[in-house]
Amino acid sequence: MTSPLLTLPNPGALAMTVRAKAVVFEDERSRVLLDRIRQLAPSDATLLVTGETGTGKEIVARHIHEMSHRARRPFVAVNCGAWSESLVESELFGHEKGAFTGATTAKAGWFESADGGTLFLDEVGDLPLQLQVKLLRVLQEREVVRLGSRQPIPIDVRLIAATNVDLEAAVAARRFREDLFYRLNVATVALLPLRERPGDIQPLARYFLSVHAGRVGVAAPEITREATERLLEHPWPGNIRELENAIHHAFLVCKGHRITPADLRLTALQPKAGSVPPPPSGRAVAEPPIAQLESALLALFEQNRPDLHEHIEEVLMRTAYRYCNRNQLQTARLLGISRNIVRARLIQFGELAGSPRARSGGGADAPESGPISSGPCRGEGVEGEDDEEGRRGGAPRAVRAVRIGCSKFGLLMMLVKLKGSLDRAMAERGVKVAWCEFPGGTQLVEALRASEVDLGLVGEGPPILALSAHAPIVYLAAEPPAPEGEAIIVHKDSPIRSVADLKGKTVALNRGSNVDYLLMRALEEANVRYEDVNLSFIPPSGARAAFESREVDAWAIWNPVLSSVKDATGARVLRDGKGLAMNTAFYVGARGFADENPELVQVFLSEVKAVGHWANEHTAEAAELLASHHGMAKPALCAALQRRKFGMKALDAELVASQQEVADTFLKLRLIPRAIRVAEAQWAPPGGYARSA
Repeated sequence: MTSPLLTLPNPGALAMTVRAKAVVFEDERSRVLLDRIRQLAPSDATLLVTGETGTGKEIVARHIHEMSHRARRPFVAVNCGAWSESLVESELFGHEKGAFTGATTAKAGWFESADGGTLFLDEVGDLPLQLQVKLLRVLQEREVVRLGSRQPIPIDVRLIAATNVDLEAAVAARRFREDLFYRLNVATVALLPLRERPGDIQPLARYFLSVHAGRVGVAAPEITREATERLLEHPWPGNIRELENAIHHAFLVCKGHRITPADLRLTALQPKAGSVPPPPSGRAVAEPPIAQLESALLALFEQNRPDLHEHIEEVLMRTAYRYCNRNQLQTARLLGISRNIVRARLIQFGELAGSPRARSGGGADAPESGPISSGPCRGEGVEGEDDEEGRRGGAPRAVRAVRIGCSKFGLLMMLVKLKGSLDRAMAERGVKVAWCEFPGGTQLVEALRASEVDLGLVGEGPPILALSAHAPIVYLAAEPPAPEGEAIIVHKDSPIRSVADLKGKTVALNRGSNVDYLLMRALEEANVRYEDVNLSFIPPSGARAAFESREVDAWAIWNPVLSSVKDATGARVLRDGKGLAMNTAFYVGARGFADENPELVQVFLSEVKAVGHWANEHTAEAAELLASHHGMAKPALCAALQRRKFGMKALDAELVASQQEVADTFLKLRLIPRAIRVAEAQWAPPGGYARSA
């Protein structure tokens, strides 16, 4: 059976974390470790997880929890080294109102929060000695006493502790209590450093490369044989998180879609000879980068200097720009922001000449309210003018373009892109099309919100998320509903027989997408609460790997991936959208672009509509065209096309009502922060232009 790939929940949101974000078990020594984990997981014994920083201790702890009988109960992770001595006691054990200055209300501690589940105490060796005594008592008595109270509170918690220091040496140095050590050391899981499990290096490198490529909507580059050899030779003193940083850097700077040894930028540091007990302060001598950043910020706060935020942003922007060899696009990717923002800040801070408001002609970084927006796409297409030209102070070359967002797994927009008819129609008007490919609709509307694309096609959920965040997007038109084109699937031999069986199980899906709404409705129909299902938010490409390796129990997905996976694996449909969700695809656009360029919107809708009619009449040809791009089997694509007939239409009262129902459901489940009125986002073309739909 394929070894699992374990990740932290939503690793994409942890861009600044110092933790390892993934662990694999391909190396023979890792497989032995996995067997031990599986052996220990079902028990309630206290576990001590040891290993160097960055080896994935929290991920392993989560996996142990998920394989135990406590899997449906809370998993609470606490870094003991992240709290000051004055706060850690209150955080761990809780406090009553008035227990100390500022305690205006009673508060439960982490032990109470984890009741019935698992509490993970990371860097337990950093706990002050006086708190070690209290922790020992909690483990012995199975109860906590809040600060300011004398009333014990019974708890049922499995404790998993972790450390990157030698606790036995710390005991000998009287920095760690011997009795607590024995209490924690009931069963141990020792994570090897990455250099001692080389068989894990390549799978991890490929995973991190796919993650970073997926974030910007491009295909992962190739790692050359020489670069692979360099990865295998490196001692990895920073372990998995150092490997991710090296791969991320290589992805940003590689050329020709190939990663070479020169792209890796590996450190010359060597692994420590052995673990060293913490100094008397309980802190490691060398602070991790985030801790150093926090220390620097605290020092700046003490100075009480004016315009501090602007000063910090300037330092950040200048440093990132120079780190990326003065390349605006790579700087935007590194910081996770749009290139428009990067350029505006660089001009503001004097790194580039010119003013974004002074330029004319709709250049690549024209403000979003300009007539033709042609800024960067996170994907293929127009990447903008050369940074060197900007540094010389010359005006950038004006490129009139319309940026079209598409999903790799969106059938119609991919056909439009592959046939090239829209490109030709726009070219006749002196406009270039920049195609921007995204993992799914959620990522596409985020790009719309950030003014990185102008037009696109998405499912039911993404526009609701964007509108709730005050994004200036509008509905332009819609495709007919296709409720059977989305479904919740399980493995063909899965014991899960109904949606009700999903309670406590893990379901993969793209957050905020059309299938997110399908899952909500299906769970409601089965009288299962949304929060009673473990959700793993993964874009389709990563979710397929997780499903096929059985890291998730079920997957909510849409065509053509749905048909492809069913054909390839024999997956069973647990519930499709029939009678639950319309599964309507909506054409959306940036409001400013649509209002100021109605002619281009009309061209876009007309050409897409024409390709849809062609696909309805030439299913086999359309499937063959898509197969060359997707790498999927032609029969699966034929099946997906036959199940969904295209036919663009204007938004009517029924479609607006269906979208309003999605919005109201999201609000009810607190997935959006405020109520929205979908009707207010319906685009009305200026006089003289009629909708092509």
